[in-house]
Amino acid sequence: MAEIENVLSRLYNVFEATKIKYVIVGGIAIIHYGHIRATQDIDIIIEDDYSKISQFLGLLKTYEFDVMMDQFQMAYKEKTNISIFDDKSFLRLDIKVADKKREYEVLNNATKQSILGKKLYIAPLEYVLIGKLVYMGNIIDIPISELLEYQDVIDFLTLYHANKKIIDTKLLLEKAKEMNLEDNLVKLLEIKFE
Repeated sequence: MAEIENVLSRLYNVFEATKIKYVIVGGIAIIHYGHIRATQDIDIIIEDDYSKISQFLGLLKTYEFDVMMDQFQMAYKEKTNISIFDDKSFLRLDIKVADKKREYEVLNNATKQSILGKKLYIAPLEYVLIGKLVYMGNIIDIPISELLEYQDVIDFLTLYHANKKIIDTKLLLEKAKEMNLEDNLVKLLEIKFE
């Protein structure tokens, strides 16, 4: 956890200096909302503002992240994730420049919360759960016994059941319906999980 705390501390400084709009998603969000598990990356969605991105990447280098500009340029052009490795630990940043409606929605709904002592923008719980549904793909024909072997399924079920009282279920259902994932959501919610 010390490595994650160190990386988040340096990221906080970069975000504060650049004023780039960002949101933390993925494993760090899962941990933040109550499911302790291992992660080797910090997933971040950033706004598509190239002047801020350029400053952001330059500051990452200053804070000892291994930024390979040619790889970033290719990922930016192809609208894919780019991995930036931390020179001080085993961790990496997986950065996605927002280009899809869903990514902008998460970015625009981010909330500033204390994550390991730093106030950072993170995806709301409902959007973390929707993200898990998206990454699972179609699970309708997969037996429950097999589903329980998937990390995304365990993450979803753990977070959902740990936070059931505070989740905006209406929003969760609405977003699942929008993305044609309603059947997946219903199947997951029927699983007895303790």
